[in-house]
Amino acid sequence: MTDWHPLPLGSSLNDAPTAPVPAPVIGKLELLPFNDLSWEDFERIQWRVMRDVEGLRHAQLYGERGQAQYGLDVVALAPDGRGTALQSKKYKQFGPAQIKAAVKKFRATRRPFSVDRLIIGVARPVRTTKAIEEFAAQRKLLQPIELDLWDSQELSYLLRGRPEIVIEFFGMPTAEAFCLPFKVDVTVVPRAEVVAVREAIARTPEVTTGAQKDFDDAAESSDSARALSLIEAGQAKLRDAGFWPHARQYNKERVRLLAKVGRTNEAARHVLDAFWAALDQGLLGTAQITRSQLDELSRLDKENDHVDLYRRVIGKALDLYNNPTAHVPEIKSILIGDPLDRIRLALLAGEMALANDYQDWLTQAAPEFVALSGNDAIDQVLRTRLRLLAADATGVWAELLSDARRLNLGHGLLGLVTARYARHLALQQKFEEADLAWDEASGSASLAQQWSEASTWIFSRRAFRGRWNPFTGDGLLPLQTAIRGMGTSSPLLPVAAAAHEDALAALSEQKLRAGAISAQRALRDAVSISDWVGEERARRVLAAILVKSDEPVLAARHLIRAGAAKAIEELGKSLPCNFIDIIAELGAPNYWSIGTSYRLLATQSDIIPDSLIDVVSQHLVGELVADRKPDLPAFAASRYNNAVKALAGISERLDVSRASAMLSHFEQQSPVEKNHYRYHDEDEAVAVAKVALTHIPLAARAISHLVALLGRSQAARNSITLGAIDKNQPLAHDALASLAAAGNQWASEMLSFEGSEYLDADVTQQALTRLTTPLKHATGVYSTGTNAIGDSLLIRHHAPDSINTAVGELLSRADDPHIGSADRGEYLIAASNLVPHLKDSRREEYFEVAVRMAISPKSSDHDKIDDQFRHKLGGFRIDGKPRDSRGQAVVLAAALARDAEQRERVRSLVYSRLGEESDFWPTRALQQLGDTVKGDLAFLASQGWAIRSLVAILWVEHGEPPHLGLRLAADPDVRVRRAFAGALSRKGDSSHAAVFEELAADPAYSVRSALGISFGESRSAEAK
Repeated sequence: MTDWHPLPLGSSLNDAPTAPVPAPVIGKLELLPFNDLSWEDFERIQWRVMRDVEGLRHAQLYGERGQAQYGLDVVALAPDGRGTALQSKKYKQFGPAQIKAAVKKFRATRRPFSVDRLIIGVARPVRTTKAIEEFAAQRKLLQPIELDLWDSQELSYLLRGRPEIVIEFFGMPTAEAFCLPFKVDVTVVPRAEVVAVREAIARTPEVTTGAQKDFDDAAESSDSARALSLIEAGQAKLRDAGFWPHARQYNKERVRLLAKVGRTNEAARHVLDAFWAALDQGLLGTAQITRSQLDELSRLDKENDHVDLYRRVIGKALDLYNNPTAHVPEIKSILIGDPLDRIRLALLAGEMALANDYQDWLTQAAPEFVALSGNDAIDQVLRTRLRLLAADATGVWAELLSDARRLNLGHGLLGLVTARYARHLALQQKFEEADLAWDEASGSASLAQQWSEASTWIFSRRAFRGRWNPFTGDGLLPLQTAIRGMGTSSPLLPVAAAAHEDALAALSEQKLRAGAISAQRALRDAVSISDWVGEERARRVLAAILVKSDEPVLAARHLIRAGAAKAIEELGKSLPCNFIDIIAELGAPNYWSIGTSYRLLATQSDIIPDSLIDVVSQHLVGELVADRKPDLPAFAASRYNNAVKALAGISERLDVSRASAMLSHFEQQSPVEKNHYRYHDEDEAVAVAKVALTHIPLAARAISHLVALLGRSQAARNSITLGAIDKNQPLAHDALASLAAAGNQWASEMLSFEGSEYLDADVTQQALTRLTTPLKHATGVYSTGTNAIGDSLLIRHHAPDSINTAVGELLSRADDPHIGSADRGEYLIAASNLVPHLKDSRREEYFEVAVRMAISPKSSDHDKIDDQFRHKLGGFRIDGKPRDSRGQAVVLAAALARDAEQRERVRSLVYSRLGEESDFWPTRALQQLGDTVKGDLAFLASQGWAIRSLVAILWVEHGEPPHLGLRLAADPDVRVRRAFAGALSRKGDSSHAAVFEELAADPAYSVRSALGISFGESRSAEAK
């Protein structure tokens, strides 16, 4: 089978016909004049039918074209994988003998793959009876292989609906007389230049343009000057036809020849220009190749100063471009080379600095930008880019805007200048002005037919409205869609179109350096063209890469500028012991950057160094006492809400004057309407609670405000806020009593801890009724929420019989298939609250019920309904609801356990549940078992944070095993270390000095505070 070979792209079979052969046309034409075609064109048209009509591909030829009396043998594959063979000769006579010979040859020939169909092609019609009978006989003998005959009649039939082929081989008049009615349209009959491109793809551009002959002649020439001329002629042909990348492939040879004829300086300049062109498009590999060409020139001409200078220019440019953290050296140190190179280097460094917001660097470099822009030899685009950098650096836009608006720069650059000005205005929170500027920019781009930029700036305008007018109608979307559909246009500025996608791909493949370089390029492009959406996307992906590269401060800077509050919160949580210093960002010019900075401070509030508390608190309290600035409180990047959130984290470290100022601000807020809330209720409550706990002179004011806030906000009730009420009961009593008298159940629940005499008998009786009345269900109707825990606190003082009835009903509800796991858990905890007041006669019975519920609770129909909406890809999801109540059942069992055997059963139940989503409830159960688990501390210390916290508390009492203390003191979860410190502080002796010393140096203030170290002592220790 060595005679078979693949049909190459450059095969003459793929050539256009030598010349169209029109048919004599009088009226309608029935058959095409195949006999009038040359044998080469007849082979070409048959291959075109196989390729474009039959859809055959992966062709292989037998022998060489023109052999065996101008014959053609070809095999190819159909889309379904079946093989097809074509035998074709331009016969003058065709009869039974030729049919028989063709089939015989087919049988005797070995082919590169199996064939299910044989086609015999002939240029004349086949109509004789003997030929038709022989064909039928051979078709029968050849089965199961199909046998087809493509004579002039069949070929005409196949081509009647393909006018583009008929036009190409026979001309337009023949096509009009022969083909079915057709419309000359790009999608039906491609234009000549489109066909030329298709032919170039098939046969290579060098062949179709004639450049290949020039290159071949150059390769054979021993005269370097002539060879150079031929190379340049071939490149010109490729460029004229639009194949610039193909022309560049011959640059290396041209450079070599230039050096050989003594034109090294010209060669070096050509290489450097090619380098800048590659870098403009983000073709880093191509740029590196051009660098190697300069290295080669340096070897050919070692004493050439130009070559050495240009190599240093490329080195400077690549050092800048390839810096993943966008370090920019001092401006004067990079301005080397010819004037154009100095401008290019200044633009690269300047646009990097602008994208990374290095304002100090830009300010220092501004005079250089102005000076470089005065070079008359540079084009208008480069000059405008320099002037834009100067305007961004200085904030002085008047002169540049004036030139642009007078159309001295043309409509396209007017659009660019206006769009960049819009970005400047947007960052300064000049909302309406920025909106109008982007509108004007998109209009100017449309006049210049820069459709891509026009669409981008409309999108930027749409996206920016989310920062100041998010609920406006999206009337700009149809306009953006229409502009995008206007067509493509050459970009105003050079961009690396795939940089963002390259960065994402590199991130997913953990190629962090390459990803950072691509993300930096995507960011520079977006900032330079004023693509607001692209800028945010680039900052987010760059931040993600920097996080994985252990550069949290740089990552935070980009997230701050993107207003990515949730992402920066995740960043802060990922580094619970390492403070990310972004204090310098608190002076940002817009609310979303400041709000995002505050969000990071809030997330890391516990590890803010004591030495920075003054400056941080000055900013945060200043947000409250100053006039309200532009903000969107309903959104995650709100500067006000995040300031309150950060204050909640540091309010115990505020000085008295700032704590008082904060409290005054909260006290002076307008009243909240019924059934309404403030976005910052929870954070405000924590901030006020911490003031009550740490500033005794302010405690009365703080508690009064806190009681009112917790009375209306259930979400604000947590361990810190309720702890503040508990530690200040005398101060809270009157406010609670007033709320309770007004019908506030939470206030009544809080008063129940002071004694039954403070409770309204009607309120407690209503609570008992709610807990003892059996539930009634309606088929298909499910509800959520119980308030059973609060009611259990209110009825603790009732008679034991009433308590027994309530516990029995609570257990019945917790075992009800109609009840979901969330409500079951509340019923079980409510029951555990009542255990101390339960009659002993029922404890055994209830214990067994609790154990059964902890091992195998009844299936919940409510949970099954919710499960339909828990898939992560679902369009409607129910998240956060508990799916299990066995943990609460274990807590109830622990509360009911009376003897060692029952406590051991509970311990086994707890251990069986370790390793699941949360160990909070198992820990609550272990707390009630006391010293039963003291022998298991080493094992339990490898469980979740809640159990490790319990282990730390128990270790303080027992001190065994000894090594466990320092291990727990270095626990990665601050909650464990805080519990450990609190237990040590309560013990009050020096039996664990090494552990105390470790915790005293903890980065988290809450740990040091729990240890009994005051803020003043902590700050002094930090200073030392």
